[in-house]
Amino acid sequence: MEDVRRPGGWVHPEGGVSEVLSAILMVAVAVILAAIVASLVFGIGMPEEPKTVAVTATRSGGNVTFMVHGGMNMDRVTEIRCWIGGVGEGNPNFTLDARAGATNTSSVPDATRVVIVGTSGDNKSWILLDKTL
Repeated sequence: MEDVRRPGGWVHPEGGVSEVLSAILMVAVAVILAAIVASLVFGIGMPEEPKTVAVTATRSGGNVTFMVHGGMNMDRVTEIRCWIGGVGEGNPNFTLDARAGATNTSSVPDATRVVIVGTSGDNKSWILLDKTL
């Protein structure tokens, strides 16, 4: 059969989707479904919501004052550990009370890295503060 000219353009009387295009569409749908199934099987899910706890470290002369300001997730915090000089053996560290308003002042004469790490009840840790003072 021949193409027919009608108002609005050419019309092929045996219209439809070509075999090549339909095969490409079927492969695309199969790949998308396989990706969805793989994500469910391998447990790829939404990331864990961030924990909100505010802790500051401020320098005043040769002293650094650490203060817990609280936050939305303070009830999940079991320990707040402060490291002077970075996390690692040999660097001084101490524990702050896991409550809003807790403070500690330490003598730190030179500019140094300060890291504060929070630990939750399920033994997961996260960095609350990491800066050089």
